[in-house]
Amino acid sequence: MPGDDYLAVLARFHEWLKPESYVEIGVWHGDSLALAKPDTRAVGIDPFPQIQTAIGSRARLYPIPSDVFFCAHDLLHELGTPRLALSFIDGLHLFEQALMDFVNVERYSDARTIVLIHDCLPVVRCMAARERETGYWCGDVWKVAMCLTKYRPDLTLSVLPTYPSGLLIVTGLNPGSSVLRENFPAIVAEYRDQPLPYDYLDSNRLLDVLPNVIPNDWERIVQAVSPAAAD
Repeated sequence: MPGDDYLAVLARFHEWLKPESYVEIGVWHGDSLALAKPDTRAVGIDPFPQIQTAIGSRARLYPIPSDVFFCAHDLLHELGTPRLALSFIDGLHLFEQALMDFVNVERYSDARTIVLIHDCLPVVRCMAARERETGYWCGDVWKVAMCLTKYRPDLTLSVLPTYPSGLLIVTGLNPGSSVLRENFPAIVAEYRDQPLPYDYLDSNRLLDVLPNVIPNDWERIVQAVSPAAAD
């Protein structure tokens, strides 16, 4: 995939937005959480963090599963800010968990919040299995884009083919929406066993599967999200 990798794109979002607040689900070594600026109030959630990178922001790390965090804590209270500006979801690589993470984050979002979801674009079928079969594994997070397209047409979605496994950019969030939460069991049943509908990265076939695939070019990314960022 040409262009910046996902960490470089995430770094650009931090540089461009200078977000007052940031939440990250799935911290692992801390490489992505470390991109938050010193003035950004950040929350990192990961049940088994293995931090190997210095974190320079005002970050608070919660070593618990994301579902436990959102049951026990008010995100904005933990951030100490009135709104959530930016979120990066890169936790457990299963469709239902990634979707629930989005549902929980949206509760604290507004029309200007930008949510990035990693691993939406596996380049080969074996990377996209629900059971891990490869060293680098995306799981079936790719289903989130298809699901949101169907159930949340009010959202604006952009799929970015950035190395190594794509980013889904979501804007136009509505904390009052209950569609996903109320229909969650039925949605999981609908998508859980769907196979990946392509064997390898083929742009022509991919356009029929995922919504609004945009070039991995920063100017094009800005164009896609600027209406939300400017509201």
